[in-house]
Amino acid sequence: MHSPNGSRAAFPAARRNAMRNAMRNVTHAVLLVGGVLIAACSDNAPPTAPVAASRATPAASDRQTAAERWMALTRQIVGRREPTPGGTARAFALVAVAQYDAIIAAQDAKTRGLHPSEAGAAVSAAARVLAALYPVESATIAGQIAADEAYFPTLPSERDADFGSGMTVGNGIAAAVLARAATDNSTAVWTGTVPVGAGYWYSAPPPALPVAPLWGTVRPWLLTSGSQFRPAPPPAFGSPEFLTALAEVRHDSDTRTAQQLAIAQFWAFGLGAGGPMGYFTDLATRFAMHEHMNEEQSARVFATMHMAMMDASIGCWDAKYAYWYIRPFQADPAIATPVGRPNFPSYPSAHSCFSAAAVGVLAGIFPAQADSLNAMVVEAGDARIFAGLHYRFDVLAGQQLGASVAALALEKMPHGHDQIPLD
Repeated sequence: MHSPNGSRAAFPAARRNAMRNAMRNVTHAVLLVGGVLIAACSDNAPPTAPVAASRATPAASDRQTAAERWMALTRQIVGRREPTPGGTARAFALVAVAQYDAIIAAQDAKTRGLHPSEAGAAVSAAARVLAALYPVESATIAGQIAADEAYFPTLPSERDADFGSGMTVGNGIAAAVLARAATDNSTAVWTGTVPVGAGYWYSAPPPALPVAPLWGTVRPWLLTSGSQFRPAPPPAFGSPEFLTALAEVRHDSDTRTAQQLAIAQFWAFGLGAGGPMGYFTDLATRFAMHEHMNEEQSARVFATMHMAMMDASIGCWDAKYAYWYIRPFQADPAIATPVGRPNFPSYPSAHSCFSAAAVGVLAGIFPAQADSLNAMVVEAGDARIFAGLHYRFDVLAGQQLGASVAALALEKMPHGHDQIPLD
């Protein structure tokens, strides 16, 4: 398919800058709820993290909570076992919620005169969920359990706790989380057809099913439905707004610099195991460790962030398959795509949905990191344009959707001794 007007218009630098400034403004909207914090942050805040150059993050302390250790293991396992963005987001959320609810359940048991270990509860909850999702990883999981059984009872905070009874508590919570997962519609089989016509996305050759067309119907944690924050329709194919956005992508394709290519490659390949979910998990861990968060506090960070990222995936895929919007490289075959071509529609950008959701939560919890985190959202959006995969309006819509989910996550974030509802 060729460009609708048969030629490429020059893309004005002033318009490009105006669009990027608009995108930056979107990232600050979620910070209006930044006063909703998990725990009071230290006055001695960690340094902000430069984007693109060194990607430095705050130095962490040596001590790790069970939640932090098992989210790191989740990143490793999911990174080598989970093929889809939505499936990755789902796995992280299930582990994170199970850990948090298990810790709260262990605390509740202490009010009844029992002494289950909060770390033990988190360990067994995470382990049982991971083992159910990825039974082939049973040896890795068993090895981590053994290491934790030797490590946590030696800590002063665990001196009066019973690690074994904590694991019993965690097993019960994991069973409830897995029961919810069994009915979340994540395995529904699509029997529809791909729409055909000008402006519609089409599958990569040879003919293949689009990726997860029913993901927008998966049961969310926070949203009332996948369409709750569905963005307005994208510009009409062939309209002046569409042609302007397509011209930007073509311009970047024709003039792509080494730095732009490096940014595109980083956000496609350089995020490490687990993609955006794994990358922001690592950042969350570093921030939590810098603040010396305890089991409950760090687990709350992970649960809130990963529920937001999971629901952002649901909302993003709902919109993708509501509009079936054509990719830039399909509208103009001269656009080069140096990092591959995802086999699902363009609008909105999934990278922007994910990064804005994660950053909105983390910036609300760790406000000292807001500027550097928001810069990551901007760069993640630019990266997909540099890669020839998205229009500017894809990025803006994804960013707004992710920010809206993050604001909802901070509003609904559990406090005190509240568990996350599983019904």
